[in-house]
This record gives sequence, C-alpha cells and structure tokens, in this order.
Amino acid sequence: MRTTVIVALLGLVLAPPLARARDKGKQDKGKGVEVVKEGKIRVVRGLSGGEPQLTDAKGRHHLCVGPSHDELLRLGGHTVKAWGAVGDKKLMMPTFKVVRYEITDSGGRKPMVGLLRKEAKERYLLERKEGNLTVQANKGLLRQLARRVGCKVWMVGELEGTTLKTHKFGWIRCAPPKAIKPGKETSSGKETRR
Repeated sequence: MRTTVIVALLGLVLAPPLARARDKGKQDKGKGVEVVKEGKIRVVRGLSGGEPQLTDAKGRHHLCVGPSHDELLRLGGHTVKAWGAVGDKKLMMPTFKVVRYEITDSGGRKPMVGLLRKEAKERYLLERKEGNLTVQANKGLLRQLARRVGCKVWMVGELEGTTLKTHKFGWIRCAPPKAIKPGKETSSGKETRR
C-alpha cells in the first residue's frame, strides 16, 4: 500500500510537466513545414529600420524573415501570397520565414513583376517568366524608370497585347552598385578612367 501511495504522489507531481511537454510538441508541429499565407504587408518600425509584417484576413500577424525580408520591406500596403515556414517569436510575434512570394494586389489591381531593361532611348522592357512586355508611360514616369533599369520592379497598368501602359510602379530589388575601379595616374597627376 505504501508503494501505491508513493507512485500516486509521483504521478501527481510529474503529470503537469509531462502534459505541458506534450502540448508544446503539438504547438511546434507546424514549424519547419511549408505553409502558404496570404495577407497584407505592413512595415513595423523598430531599431533595425523596420520589419515586414504579414497580416492575414483573420487579423493574425507574422513578422516576415528569411531571404525575401528586404524585398517584402519595400512592399508595404501590397497583398501577397507567401510560401514558407512558421518560426519562433520575434518582437513578441510569431515569425514566418518566407522562401518565395507573389504580389496579388496593389491598390486593387494585380501588378506585373519582372526585371526592367532599357531597349532604346526612353523605350523599356519588363522581362518576365511569362513573357516580356514593352512598357509605355508618360514622360515623368519614364524619367523615374530610367533610374531603376536593371532592378526587379512591379508595375500596374493596362495590358494591350504585349504592351503595358504603365500608371504606377515601384522597385523591389536592385543589384548593388559596382565598385569604381581607380584609374591610372598620368604624368600630370590626374587620373584617367578605364
């Protein structure tokens, strides 16, 4: 009888920690598994300059981390569909490691995304997997596009065949500027560029 009482007491003492451990294992089950989330991107300001936060239709918030972090930071106000894995909390909020995403809405319209290339003077091309588009825009927008050649951009406009009459655009990612190589010094002491 004495052994039975001791076993019963041990059961009472050990049961709560074991139950909590089982519950934690159930909560962590979704981590590491690729999931899809759709929602609006908001930028939460902080010490590091900001964090992209995805808010879904049910009002749940996730801080976006991972390789797409910097791109998502530039997409505040856009709705995205993102693929990734749920992670640990950061800034008291669950994280979502985004491995890829698609912009589904930009001000009520689905934007076209691709690399901006220049074909000729004030003639631009949007390179996409689905097929390249010739970009048409007003003079002011063309001047802005000139500064983003070579960047990954989003564009909203009217699609007519393979021509996109662009109303607005934004840049997502640009290649870092190339380092300028120093020139050779001449006899006059001035540098010449290669």
